[in-house]
Amino acid sequence: MSKKTKRYLMLLVAVGLIAVAAGGSGTFATFNAEVTNSGNTFASGTLFLHDTPNGGTVCKSEDDLTNNTNSSCTWLFNADLSGGSQTATLALNNPGTIAGAGLTFKVAGCTVGDNSAVTGTAVVFGTAPTCGDMYLTIQETDSSFAVPGTDVFCAYGPSTTPPDCDAPDNTRTLATATSLTSLKTTGNVDADLGIGATRYYVITITPTVASNNTLQNRKVSFGLTWHLEQ
Repeated sequence: MSKKTKRYLMLLVAVGLIAVAAGGSGTFATFNAEVTNSGNTFASGTLFLHDTPNGGTVCKSEDDLTNNTNSSCTWLFNADLSGGSQTATLALNNPGTIAGAGLTFKVAGCTVGDNSAVTGTAVVFGTAPTCGDMYLTIQETDSSFAVPGTDVFCAYGPSTTPPDCDAPDNTRTLATATSLTSLKTTGNVDADLGIGATRYYVITITPTVASNNTLQNRKVSFGLTWHLEQ
């Protein structure tokens, strides 16, 4: 066989291999698989705190743009300082869709001054009482606000065991509760406020100073903040 013939045959073989390779490339399968997790969302519930002082107008946390501190609530106390112990009732309710695990309170901005805005005179007598002279107790009750006569356990009160709201002491005053402080339930357990739940309290403030001239023309001003967390 001549060299020219051999080259011709080799060329045909090479062309044939290329043709096989090109033709075979279309015979391989391509697999695909796919799933979709649809409807994914992020959403949140609501945590609200409603405050009803002395059975009056309900104050709502959500009425404040931050849902944090609604300072437009009506007062709890508007009483005569010389009248001895003063009490107020308070209902705290969680109308939201998230349970509140921590119910706390604090006293803010307590000051003692004269009552000249009402009496028209700045005349006072003796040494003025201080916020530390105003005992504070908070007693949890049922919806009737009837304080139990026995087995009293204060939500916030004296440091005795168990605390007796009828025996206040100077460990609990308007001057000592200036940071958020847990309200307690029977057994000294931190109070919670579940979805739709309401807790009822009787709050008492007792001046340690006797009803004498040092209380004439005095005015004690303070805020009470109630706080609920998830």
